[in-house]
Amino acid sequence: MRVYEDLADLIRGSWPTPLYRLKSFGEKNVWGKLEFMNPITHSIKDRTALSLFQEAMKATKAGDPIIEASSGNMAVALAALSAAYGRRMIAYVSTRTAAAHKAMLKLLGSEVRERDGGTPDMIDEVREEARRLHAHHPNQFENPRNYLIHYEETARELDEQLLSAGLRVGYIVAGLGTAGHITGLSLYFKEKYGSSMKVIGVEPLDGIPGIKEFDGNPFREVAKIDEVVKVSLREALAAVKLVAANDGLLLGPSSGAVVAAIRRLELDGAVGIFPDDAWKYADLLARSW
Repeated sequence: MRVYEDLADLIRGSWPTPLYRLKSFGEKNVWGKLEFMNPITHSIKDRTALSLFQEAMKATKAGDPIIEASSGNMAVALAALSAAYGRRMIAYVSTRTAAAHKAMLKLLGSEVRERDGGTPDMIDEVREEARRLHAHHPNQFENPRNYLIHYEETARELDEQLLSAGLRVGYIVAGLGTAGHITGLSLYFKEKYGSSMKVIGVEPLDGIPGIKEFDGNPFREVAKIDEVVKVSLREALAAVKLVAANDGLLLGPSSGAVVAAIRRLELDGAVGIFPDDAWKYADLLARSW
């Protein structure tokens, strides 16, 4: 009956996340995997954070801090796990990080350090601070656990959903952030289905919270991506509004970017990975009306 006494079990208990057919695409066979239905951050980062945190618990002693740079969701998920298991969490975030993320971090007892620029600009400082404090630095940007959890769990789960429902799709579309989930998904589906399954990545043409350009990403040589599409913030927000109006789902901008890419390519037989919901971006959405 979904009764839990442990936060890790609560996170795992939300899997499989739903696979939902989108009315916004009319008669086309387009589905969304609703990763924003993970329980802590309402984002796909709950999965990655759980994997990285469990690795940290094995590698550290009880008093060792955990320190990570994040644009928001990863830090919040790690802070929640740290609070639940009695660990100290230090989160480095950008001054541009959504106020909601910063508020949640403080609510969870995390120490929050704000820096100008993006998360990659903080990595050297975070590494040095980790050495100084004898802290564990999961480093989601380079740690293979970032994509292996999606190869082992998310991709297998999606494949089982498609098979159990008798669904035939030829495309998986996902945003490029740290590129963990698209890398894991691409490895699994290419290994099992070869060229019959196309994997399409989505990059921002301008600033879209939660996705980044793929150039320079450490997982670029590992991922098996067939095509990369650039989407503007305006297109992403328009797609968010489209899905809200037709499906009643509250997608975040990174999920909207995935919808926009599917629309642009006029795909039929596709699954979009929706990593985040709208609630943390209410101010951005309000400014777009």
